[in-house]
Amino acid sequence: MKRFISGLILLTLVTGLSFASGKKDAAVAPVETIPAALHVAALVGPSGIGMAYLFGNPPDLGSGTAVTFEAAGSVDVLLPKLLKGELDIGILPPNVAAKLYNLQSNSVVLGAVVGNGMISLVTRDDSVKNLADLAGKTVSVVGQGATPEYVMRTLLEKSGLTAGSVTLDYSIPATEIGAALISGKIAYALVPEPFATIAILNGATGDKPVRKAIFLRDVWKANGLGDDFPMTVCVIRAEYAKQYPAVVRKFLDSYRTAIAWTVANPAEAGQYVEKAGLGLKAPIATKAIPSSNYVFINAIESRPSVEKLLSVFLDFAPEAVGGKLPDEGFYFK
Repeated sequence: MKRFISGLILLTLVTGLSFASGKKDAAVAPVETIPAALHVAALVGPSGIGMAYLFGNPPDLGSGTAVTFEAAGSVDVLLPKLLKGELDIGILPPNVAAKLYNLQSNSVVLGAVVGNGMISLVTRDDSVKNLADLAGKTVSVVGQGATPEYVMRTLLEKSGLTAGSVTLDYSIPATEIGAALISGKIAYALVPEPFATIAILNGATGDKPVRKAIFLRDVWKANGLGDDFPMTVCVIRAEYAKQYPAVVRKFLDSYRTAIAWTVANPAEAGQYVEKAGLGLKAPIATKAIPSSNYVFINAIESRPSVEKLLSVFLDFAPEAVGGKLPDEGFYFK
């Protein structure tokens, strides 16, 4: 990820769209043109779950605008397509969206936060009740250089633990965390959904089954950092948002409805997730949805929580957000 992001400045960014100029008529308000298509991508994995319903039920944006969906295997796949105009809307981690905007302000704008904190500490150790109980222990972390790492580091400090009193290890891939816990190779893991749910399902046997011992969003709130922190945002290609704001708003309204439906209907939603090719089988998606904290918070309302999270990145790795907080132009109105 770091190598890819650093290479963003070498990419040829999309140039501005040309607008025909003509004689102004104060009596006639400008009419928004209608796009022939809207191209949307969700990331494979848990962040795409809230959009899966729309894959099977494309929204009606009016005037014949066709909506296409695709599943992008990673941020590294999604970003170039977004920058080249092959995609108009996508899903990104908040810090990646902020860095992209700070590198080139006409690249993307934030449409909404669509997923909040869903990171938990899973373990068989029933003595662990809070982060302070991890002193002297090693915790496997999924998400080096990303939200899980920096939120965890911040909260360890808030819990009064000195640097190095908890060892954070990044050597085990997310897909192997569950097996490592069950075999005893590791004792503690900090993971997002659906990996926490998978570890619990597979480690349900024995005297001390795998459990979720700590939810980071609870610790975040307890330390006065806000009610929650964002994990996933929906972004829009800036030129598309500028030219077709009404179409973007209609899509975002449909996305809000889809997320609400997904949360209310996890069993049916799981089927959509599998059919959409988002990398999760229906039963796993269904089990994970109740714990995955899917939300829809529009850009303006989400700004305080986004800035609080980005400030954490500024403390530990300012380059991960482009060295500063994005200005108000980052937030779609």
